[in-house]
Amino acid sequence: MLTKVLKRFSAISGLNGEKLSKWSFLCTECLNYVLEHTVKDELTQSEENRLTALIATMAYYKLTLYDYDEISSFTAGDVHITKQDVQSRAEKAMQAEMNSCCDITDFGSVCFFGVRI
Repeated sequence: MLTKVLKRFSAISGLNGEKLSKWSFLCTECLNYVLEHTVKDELTQSEENRLTALIATMAYYKLTLYDYDEISSFTAGDVHITKQDVQSRAEKAMQAEMNSCCDITDFGSVCFFGVRI
């Protein structure tokens, strides 16, 4: 599963090679954390894919919290991006993935499976 997480983390973060290797410990930490909060012993392929997405986005969010490139803002013409913008988007992505995994994790999100009448 770690290999899949690293591939997804690389795609999300844009890191590869030595830079990916430098920050890969975040993926391992997040993998262990999420697996500790997984409520199912046997996962389907779909569930494993959702967990992989959650772990990768969680690792990316943690990456944005660190000042890994020491850039706090960037301006090019009319475009202005700040580190807080990146962190906010990363947090929203992580929350979306947590919500999609609420049926297989115990992070406290509300999950509605359906109502039978």
